[in-house]
Amino acid sequence: MKRYAFCPVCGARLDRERPAVSGPGMLPCSACGFEFWQNSKPAVGAFVVRTIDGRPSVLLTRRGIEPHKGTWDTPGGYLKNGEHPEEGLARELREELGAAIVRPRLLTVSIDEYPREDVAEEARFVLTLFYRCDIRGDAPLAPADDVAEAAWFPLDEPPPPIGFPGAVSALSFLRESLRRDPVPGPGSG
Repeated sequence: MKRYAFCPVCGARLDRERPAVSGPGMLPCSACGFEFWQNSKPAVGAFVVRTIDGRPSVLLTRRGIEPHKGTWDTPGGYLKNGEHPEEGLARELREELGAAIVRPRLLTVSIDEYPREDVAEEARFVLTLFYRCDIRGDAPLAPADDVAEAAWFPLDEPPPPIGFPGAVSALSFLRESLRRDPVPGPGSG
């Protein structure tokens, strides 16, 4: 697995042997003292739920890129630096599906590990904030960006396979939450 080797501030080698002043998990620079944080990368995922043919159904997207290309996932993606999660969620659904979100409600949070050899060890964890939201109108969805297709699935019969364990866990949490918050009917949002 690849690892970060150089300081992003001065270009000197990061010192993995020296303890960081800020605590464990930091990568201190051997020259300028900068300490590189090894944080999980923030991302967002959307659960759009509607009643279709009398059954609660969830909108899922098929991944068009690695990792887990060809598996199902929630629409969403990485946040930009300094971007509010709800703004990032709106941007991602606009980019991936041409959809406008309404009523975003934070549902749950998960951490996944990116299973790619080309991702540095220090950047392999993703912290995803899953929202339940609605999309405006009934216009056809237009899969784009890194989405191969989008489809509605009965909530009790999601398609196999779902690529990320965090999305599987969040989907289970969504099912439980629907007992407290009813599903909107067709055309809601």
